[in-house]
Amino acid sequence: MEDILVLKDICKDFAGVSVLKDVNFSLKKGEVRALLGANGAGKSTLMKIIGGVYQATKGEVYLNNNRVKFKSPNDAKEKGISIIHQELSLIPTLSVVENMFLGREKTNKFKFLDKDTMLKEYRNITESFNFTMDPFIKVSKLSIANRQMIEIMKAISYNADIIIMDEPTTSLTDSEKVNLFNIINKLKKSGKTIIYISHILEEIFKVTETTSIMRNGEMIGTYETSELTKEKIAELMTGREQQRFSIKEESYAVYSEDAILEVKNLNKKNILKNISFNLYKGEVLGLAGLVGSRRTELVNAIYGAEVIDSGEIYLKGRKIKINNPSQAIKNKIGLIPEDRKSLGLILNHSIYQNSTLVQLDKMKKSGLLNKGKEIEFTKNAVNTLSIKADNIVNKVNKLSGGNQQKVVISRWLNKNLDILIYDEPTKGIDIGAKEDIFKVVKKFSKAGISIIFISSDLEEVLRVSDRILVMRNGEIVEELKNENIGVRDIMNSIFNV
Repeated sequence: MEDILVLKDICKDFAGVSVLKDVNFSLKKGEVRALLGANGAGKSTLMKIIGGVYQATKGEVYLNNNRVKFKSPNDAKEKGISIIHQELSLIPTLSVVENMFLGREKTNKFKFLDKDTMLKEYRNITESFNFTMDPFIKVSKLSIANRQMIEIMKAISYNADIIIMDEPTTSLTDSEKVNLFNIINKLKKSGKTIIYISHILEEIFKVTETTSIMRNGEMIGTYETSELTKEKIAELMTGREQQRFSIKEESYAVYSEDAILEVKNLNKKNILKNISFNLYKGEVLGLAGLVGSRRTELVNAIYGAEVIDSGEIYLKGRKIKINNPSQAIKNKIGLIPEDRKSLGLILNHSIYQNSTLVQLDKMKKSGLLNKGKEIEFTKNAVNTLSIKADNIVNKVNKLSGGNQQKVVISRWLNKNLDILIYDEPTKGIDIGAKEDIFKVVKKFSKAGISIIFISSDLEEVLRVSDRILVMRNGEIVEELKNENIGVRDIMNSIFNV
């Protein structure tokens, strides 16, 4: 059978950094292919090239033997490729059927909305896949699982030849997963081709025929899924020879005293499941897990940015209730968020205004905000963190990604914190900026501040952490002491090998 899709020597660079390196990838009509790789392996970037979100820096894409160059996601959809993204893209205030046809609404000869035709098409699709959902209900009233199923139906409604499913079962119950697997079988029988991305290996063995594995932006190979084991997949994803890491050179964790933070039986429906752990003075506690493991949701719950259903949090032995980030800061807990541009910075404000954002109580003189104090604080922060800035009165959006991240970190200097949470602090920054951030982690730890450190780069987690908690599907599945372990040990825990 001929290949329906062929990618030849695909390269992708961002700001001179190579993310994909000469990737070759091909699919046959009706094939269900798994795409696996650790966080940062290049899976999402490759899929975004196939889906028209990105254009390759170098290389060729062939669809049905014709060379193509997708200019946009709509261009890719028109040529028969649809992506079900992990981040849902539905409009909560619109109905199910309105979301299904958003941007491609049916109209009659008078150019008015043809609601009857849209409703008929909706019912034809959903009934053929045994999906029952009131077409007129607002999406805001639906569970995350039902929203996920609507995304799947929406992708099918494009009548695409190739459907990319990125972590499609993250929010689904077991029965809903069975329904999804039945949908995949029906799509396969009708000649549709599926690319299936998931960190749940049981699903890979259940629904896919072949598996492609990526590592560090390269395609390691494609294998018959039936010939693979969890152990073999972990080996291919991390490299054949596991490098062993000694315990980090210097540790400032004080295990002889009571825990600074105690988290007991934290729960949030379909998100977090009985999370319990301790954090000690000066300790760097790593959180490791793949996409969908709910690491960010966990730290957001501790910081008051995520509402929990049940559980208890104790700070220095005192039970506390944190309902919002302001309360977390009052309890001497800080957060460096994963998305610095949306959640960490006010991009159209100056560097110094961003740097002093949580320090405004110290920046006053005679009850009024004092610009001189803000400038002085920020100048010290610039020197401490080696922030490269022409002038601290310039807008923060003029800085590089690494220097923007340092500005987010700078606001916690001299804040008298007990706990600082780093969520993906090195994402999208250069090696030099990463080294500066590692130095600051050490500086905070040495000063007795307890750190929770999240990174998709497991070598970074190993480099800075005293202990590592491994998360999978919203649960802590293992605790590892950082002594003579390597990346594959963590991956084996993630995959339950």
